[in-house]
Amino acid sequence: MTVDADTVRRLAAAIDAAPSIVTRSTGTFGGVAVHLPGSRVEGIRCTDDGRWEVHVVMASDSTVSLVEADILAAVQSVGISGPIDVFVDDISDRPRLMRPADDSAVVRPAGSLP
Repeated sequence: MTVDADTVRRLAAAIDAAPSIVTRSTGTFGGVAVHLPGSRVEGIRCTDDGRWEVHVVMASDSTVSLVEADILAAVQSVGISGPIDVFVDDISDRPRLMRPADDSAVVRPAGSLP
């Protein structure tokens, strides 16, 4: 089935913004993706019979119900209709964000003690 590249990219962005999802997943063997001219959008697949598959890594502090709700909201936001199959391929902690460097940090020469 032919899919619109803009729709796939908008769907990927909407899924990435979902609070219950850490990242999209390529599945067990890395084959879950939509192949577009010059690019590949991982974690999404549209089958020949018009079904959409969305593969994700769920946040460990989330629930499957929240993942389902977030994905369905993402799908509806881009105007996709038809059956949606949701796959939670893994569960992971959210990545920790790096704190900005503290401007008041003291830089000492190598080998010196505080």
